[in-house]
Amino acid sequence: MKQLSKKIFIFLCLILTSKVFADSFTDIIQDLTIQTACIGQYSSTQAGGGWRDDPHDYYTPQMMAERFKQMSGNMTRTTTFYGVCFDYAQFAWQDIDTYTTLYNENGMYEKQFWIADVHGDSNTIRLSIPTTKSNASAVQNGVYIKTYPNGNRSIKAHRLKNEGERATYHAWLWIERVDGVWFWIDPTWTDNLGYVVYGYVSNSGEEIQCKPNKKYCINYPEYLNSLPSPPELGQVKAPSNSSNSNNRAETIKDAGSNWLVNTFVDVDYKGMDNRVGLIFQLDIPLSVISDESLSFNKMGFNLEMPCLTDRVALGLGIEYLHNITEDSKLHGGLFKFDFIKRFTNNTAWCLGCGLGVRFDTSVPGGLPEAKNAFYNAGYFAWDIETGLLFNLSSFSTKIQVSYNNIIGFSVGIGIGLLFETM
Repeated sequence: MKQLSKKIFIFLCLILTSKVFADSFTDIIQDLTIQTACIGQYSSTQAGGGWRDDPHDYYTPQMMAERFKQMSGNMTRTTTFYGVCFDYAQFAWQDIDTYTTLYNENGMYEKQFWIADVHGDSNTIRLSIPTTKSNASAVQNGVYIKTYPNGNRSIKAHRLKNEGERATYHAWLWIERVDGVWFWIDPTWTDNLGYVVYGYVSNSGEEIQCKPNKKYCINYPEYLNSLPSPPELGQVKAPSNSSNSNNRAETIKDAGSNWLVNTFVDVDYKGMDNRVGLIFQLDIPLSVISDESLSFNKMGFNLEMPCLTDRVALGLGIEYLHNITEDSKLHGGLFKFDFIKRFTNNTAWCLGCGLGVRFDTSVPGGLPEAKNAFYNAGYFAWDIETGLLFNLSSFSTKIQVSYNNIIGFSVGIGIGLLFETM
């Protein structure tokens, strides 16, 4: 009875708004946002700001009294709350959990709905779900929640009124659409501002606020007209590896980009910043380090351009190496190629190789001496390497170890710039 009443109400809403939005998903999540706002009232005191009055409560239970009555069946009591942002997020999450089939029918992808929250770092969003005490890994606002080792996302949280500082110490909801686009809804700010605050997660790793449907708004400031519309519904995703699983620990593996479950050739870095840069690197042989005397007679110089976008994470570069001794003057030039596995926006693991030419200027013909099976490659120069790439703002550094047939084992230290692009 409850689900049937909710279906009828949602169906009527979708008919009224079908000319405005391309898919029913954006309507049902906006409807959820205002429903949650109606049953909640924000408490500044409980949020730690008792010296301020509570913000205006734009959405009230009376606005949906008839709807709540139908949903409650014979019991006409509506459960409301006077609390903080996590309470809004929890109530919205609970509605999807209760009516999962209805949300799936209107475009939600499988069981991909999560409470999203940030603490002091607005660039790291944590995904979690309410749970029992025995399964909990943390307590949020007195509620047991389950967090996951791969539940953090390097995503920039949305801004208040689409300007100023990004959200901190805040909670809201993430929901995935069937085409793989992640949406977010913020019932707390909706209740405090009088219009639906929601949007999607862009490929560049940022929560983008979208223009709400006016039918859901009590207050409609002019700036809302400048907001983008939600992305149109694209191609439906194939079922995930956890599509038939009730284990949320398995489900979250399919929730957004996760380097743990990607391969080098099948990578989707949706949700991460696009970065392109230039790094200069110096390679110092281990033999020189062990002698504790820096010598420029055995050295490598590397210039690399890492390219980390939402679809590609590769590095291209060139390297010059020389090994000058009493017996030989060995030189080499290589073209380098790196596979890059991103951990976060700021860290990555690199695995690469290089191929080029080498020659010895101290002997006629320039053919290097064949010292052993690995070293004997004629005029060919080769290199294998692995390392870590770090960046802080636009500054970047790379640390790696490598082996090549010109200077042998070496340690590389690189510095450069890594810029965020659109």
